[in-house]
Amino acid sequence: VNMDATTPVSCEDISDTLQAMRAIDDKIIYELNIATPTQSFRNEVDPRNHCKSLYDQVLNNTYEHRGSLIATCLSESKMKLRDIQAEASAKMDDPRIMRRLRTEQSKIRELQNEVTIEEIIRERSFKVFEERCRQFYKPPKPE
Repeated sequence: VNMDATTPVSCEDISDTLQAMRAIDDKIIYELNIATPTQSFRNEVDPRNHCKSLYDQVLNNTYEHRGSLIATCLSESKMKLRDIQAEASAKMDDPRIMRRLRTEQSKIRELQNEVTIEEIIRERSFKVFEERCRQFYKPPKPE
């Protein structure tokens, strides 16, 4: 499973994008079962290589990509909010500006929720990875 990091992603449809990107997390248990076969199948699958590849391609790269996507959109949304707030201070009685302000504020809350969701998913996947792969592959310590 590969998420092309060069594909530009719009922050407008980030929820759909994240949902699609998180499909890999549902498959991780299956992949880990394949990565760590029972003793009788060890000669068909090298658990060390499979665990390393799963860690590098899926766990590390996917989470890094999704995390930076959320951070970028959150930053973009906060800048938009500042612009709208500046505009609103001059035109407090304009209902359209106030609506834009509320919309952007709820978008920021949604993105902050996505950060929390991402942490939970990451923690769960790394826990399963650790349980299944610890005897075959030790990932490098984060810097």
